[in-house]
Amino acid sequence: MRSLPRAAAAANVLAAAAVAIATAALMLATEPSLAIAWDEGYTLGREARVRWWFRALADPHGFAAKWRPPAIELVQADRNQVPPPGPAQVDSRAKLLFAREVVAWFWPFAREEPHGHPPFYALLGLAGELVAPSSWRELPRARLGPILLFSLTAGAIHAFAAARWGRWPAALAAASWALQPNLFGHGHYATYDASLAALWVLAILAYSRAVIPAFGAVPGSASVPVPASSGRAARWGWTVLFGFVLGCAAATKLTGWFLPLPFLAWVIWARNRAGLVVLLAGMAIAGVVLLAFVPPWWGDPIGGVERFLRSNLTRARTIPIKVQFLGTIYDTPRESLPWYNTLALTAMVTPVGFLLLGAWGLVASVSRRKEDPVGPLIAGHWLFLMMLRALPHTPGHDGVRLFLPAFGMLALLGGVGAYRLIERSARWGRIAVAAAIAEGVVSLAVMMPVPLSYFSPVVGGLPGASAIGMEPTYYWDALDAAARKWLAERTPPGRTIQFATNPTSWLYLREIGELPRRIFPFDPDLKHPDPPIWYVVQNRPGAFLDVDRALVARGHAAHVVTRLGVPLIWIFPADEARRLAREIREDR
Repeated sequence: MRSLPRAAAAANVLAAAAVAIATAALMLATEPSLAIAWDEGYTLGREARVRWWFRALADPHGFAAKWRPPAIELVQADRNQVPPPGPAQVDSRAKLLFAREVVAWFWPFAREEPHGHPPFYALLGLAGELVAPSSWRELPRARLGPILLFSLTAGAIHAFAAARWGRWPAALAAASWALQPNLFGHGHYATYDASLAALWVLAILAYSRAVIPAFGAVPGSASVPVPASSGRAARWGWTVLFGFVLGCAAATKLTGWFLPLPFLAWVIWARNRAGLVVLLAGMAIAGVVLLAFVPPWWGDPIGGVERFLRSNLTRARTIPIKVQFLGTIYDTPRESLPWYNTLALTAMVTPVGFLLLGAWGLVASVSRRKEDPVGPLIAGHWLFLMMLRALPHTPGHDGVRLFLPAFGMLALLGGVGAYRLIERSARWGRIAVAAAIAEGVVSLAVMMPVPLSYFSPVVGGLPGASAIGMEPTYYWDALDAAARKWLAERTPPGRTIQFATNPTSWLYLREIGELPRRIFPFDPDLKHPDPPIWYVVQNRPGAFLDVDRALVARGHAAHVVTRLGVPLIWIFPADEARRLAREIREDR
């Protein structure tokens, strides 16, 4: 087995750093154009509470003297609402650390819905604040941590692929990550899905470095076959990193708890003793990391885990969400999307070049599995993620958001595909890689600032996807600056506006002056409010109310946000919505 020469290894590191920096620069340049997404308001509210907790922990008495619970919050209410603590409850570190109600209020995570997710994503956002300029507003500050993690992952993918397969496959793999429109869009947001996708990729990279010998490929060289059953000793530095990443993934979403299973399947297939040792050690480290990141569990870890699992496994009762797929509306997770939904969605939302090279890499990983055990490891993770979201009664809303890590696997498989294609024909392989990267650039440029509404030319783009009954948008990310300015300028003082759905993101936009001061129904203290003047609907047919459907069919919008001729946001006169609502009631 050969290893990379020192000069080549140094060049690889520099190239990876350049990729990470370029990705971060692109994301930071485009961040201001991306509207606040549905879940980001909740993230800002939760991060505010955790920030207060850290400040209280640093100076309990000083914090208690000034502490007044906020009158308006971005954390959504729940049936088991924990009251905010008073000054006497936050005047000591012992209370802040161990008083259950105090910890529960400051850490609204990993318990009953709507607080089912663990807090790593919020901690990541707060970590980004440490390096964010003080002049930035709250939302871009919260987005910086996720952006940096996403960008570092792009660099790590490039470094890994370059060491194993060469420069061109590395460029393809990194581009398939950074220029995939859904990954790129979600990578900006102060939420959990892109962070989980990044952690999933990093876990594979760290595990591979800990267990599987590298090809040591240099540009133009052939790979050196490595037996899948290699039993060499584990590399413990990478093992510790693997365990830490595993714990961060588990502390992000329930999906992260399933991350060890594809590794276990690979260990059984490869009969790799070192792989089993690394997996077991990594899981032990991950357990410690998970507990450290979830303070609400410190006083009752068994009960805390039980509440977390019960919350996340009973969403059919607590948070059913309707979604339209190929013209049919499913009430998920009570009803199941068709078994092929993940395959169909992957084909629909992946640029053609990335999709074809990823598919080529999948086939090559299986057919040449004995030559490179990394290929089957990646392919196994991709297959697992596709099957996990396709299981009966699994939440299926929001397009590909809930199986976003699978697109990280597809990026790595694209590197395998590019390597095997270049191995067959260097000239045509490089042309294919360059064309795929160019398509990714064009796809993003065409769809910005709404990359989550991207659909592939395979289905005729966004117009074709809309025509066959897919949801053009779902995350309120199309309420762009022009639409917000339109609402602010055309809402007279004292009048309200109403949205079809009400994430607390509207309160944030109101506070920074990008929406009118009065938003129905967030102003219950107004005794005799005038009726709303505008009614705002996003083009998410699965979630349409009857009045929304009537407005879209027969109404006359005062303002429309479109992309490629497809409406994404409608702003209707509210009196028209009230008239149609009365007609619907009378018809019944």
